[in-house]
Amino acid sequence: MAEFKYYPHAIKFFSAAAIWSIMNYIPIFAKSLGISDTEIGIIASLFAAAMFVSTYFFGRLADVIGRRSLIIVGLLLSSASFLLYIYAKDFTGLLIVRILNGIAITIQASALVAYAHDVGHKIGKLTAFEALGIASGSIFIGLFSLYFDLVSIFLVSAFFSFIAFMTSLKLEKIGFTKIKTPIFPRHILKRNLPIYISFFIRQAAANSIWVFWGLYILQLGGNLFFVGLTMAINTFTQFLVMLTVTDKIKVNRLIQLGTILSAVTFFAFALSADIWQLLSANIILGFSWAFLYVGSVRWVVDNTKEKATGLGLLGSFINLSNLAGPLIATAVIQFGGYRMIMFVAAAMAFGSFLVFDVLAKSK
Repeated sequence: MAEFKYYPHAIKFFSAAAIWSIMNYIPIFAKSLGISDTEIGIIASLFAAAMFVSTYFFGRLADVIGRRSLIIVGLLLSSASFLLYIYAKDFTGLLIVRILNGIAITIQASALVAYAHDVGHKIGKLTAFEALGIASGSIFIGLFSLYFDLVSIFLVSAFFSFIAFMTSLKLEKIGFTKIKTPIFPRHILKRNLPIYISFFIRQAAANSIWVFWGLYILQLGGNLFFVGLTMAINTFTQFLVMLTVTDKIKVNRLIQLGTILSAVTFFAFALSADIWQLLSANIILGFSWAFLYVGSVRWVVDNTKEKATGLGLLGSFINLSNLAGPLIATAVIQFGGYRMIMFVAAAMAFGSFLVFDVLAKSK
């Protein structure tokens, strides 16, 4: 029997299901613990700050010591970190658990993509399985949340992550040449600056929305199942687009489409009068993220010798945006509520389109 070659795709599927399908439930879980909107924003920002540091650190480490060991250790620690949510009972407890979970889930992220690229896998197809994992996990957890206590969803995430860990043990040991990488790789930052800056602006906009996304869905008349359903629609669309389209379009065009469609999507979110309009807008979101994310990853791995370090820097900029987004949301919500956050996000996403266009032409 031929050796199964798609372990990285399976790992992407289950790890993504574990990590991302619970994200929109965190604010709702926090509310159930009596945590305020402002405190939710603080937790989200410090969670992102921890990931900002750890994503780059472990990305660089994957270029120094190799990919496989980090993938295995990272997935095992991720599995354990999801179980810690059971013990969060207040603001301080949830804050500590989020930070530990954030560090754990970043250990394998850049290493896995670099490993897959090293053995010849297409980036679009790999990330398609990440999207499919989020979609499948979101539907499952959405249904699960209707029949079990909200805290039980973290047990499901731990189970998904453990499957990914067990799968990682099957990864083939490949030849690895240590890449000498400075602590501050200025040359990588300069080469990929159009991606890092434009992606940061777009993601800061998106993350300002996600802070209160679950609460916005409830405000429009949805329930806990719809929180998972919006994520599933978005990510299943991503899966189809990534699997069939994104490896065929030029990188610059992917990024331009991703940023401009993001602006359209966030504006549509703000104008949604009910939950059904919001669900429809998530289809456009799926296209926008598929184009932007695959385009950005392809730019980095195609133009950077130190792939994992370059991806780690991309991840750090994403997590810096995770830090900025909640701060923006916390400030804007004081003046106009959830919809105002989305109008501001739409303007920022359009700005990211302009920034990429200017910086890319100057390269």
